Amino acid sequence: MTAALKRIWKNVTVEPGEEEGTWGPLLDGRPVRLPSRKRLQVRSRPLAEALAEEWGGVPMGKEVRPDDLPLTRISGNMIDRITPEPEATRERLLPFGCDDTVCYRNEGQDRALLDRVLGWAEKNGLHPAATEGLMPLEQPEAYMQALAARLAPMGAEELAALGVMAPAMGSLLLPLAVMDGALTVEEAARLASAEELHQMQENGHDEDLAAQLARREEDVREAKRFLDLARSARPG
Repeated sequence: MTAALKRIWKNVTVEPGEEEGTWGPLLDGRPVRLPSRKRLQVRSRPLAEALAEEWGGVPMGKEVRPDDLPLTRISGNMIDRITPEPEATRERLLPFGCDDTVCYRNEGQDRALLDRVLGWAEKNGLHPAATEGLMPLEQPEAYMQALAARLAPMGAEELAALGVMAPAMGSLLLPLAVMDGALTVEEAARLASAEELHQMQENGHDEDLAAQLARREEDVREAKRFLDLARSARPG
């Protein structure tokens, strides 16, 4: 789905996909086709049901765009771009860990939250450099190797979620901490936006900036929901 379309379908159902162990939404019995012409089908029935709920929630006759269907957008990106070339996605994610917002100290950061993130990182063998300045950091090679090792075993679902969360937060450490349960989405978003929130406290509320920060947090929340639904199909 790349362009706007209007709802003309009446019924949305969830049926087994073409590949064994997959499920996908059908609109009046027809599969949703992605830009690659592949079917929208996933390996988690709960996720497929949530996708169907998205499509079923579109009002009749309403024009809908990809941004109106976040779970569909993330799933489609996973199917079309990440699954065929997961290593390319890992390479795109690494720079967010190199120039991570967590590594740049500012007055607005909640030090208790920051200490929790750094404590989580240390337990996971991640030891980034930090600065109170504005110049780009050069991270230790050992840290970058540890980050790469952290990404290496991740499947398409995790990479798809990170592909949304890392750019939204300007960080790789924060979404990894969220995925591990060390931070909530709200806590991570507060750390990621600490400098902007501090500026608004000092200079007054900025409606445009507040809306931008809210959109970023919502993107992260939807990515975490996508991952939780995708993981719900896994045994054990």
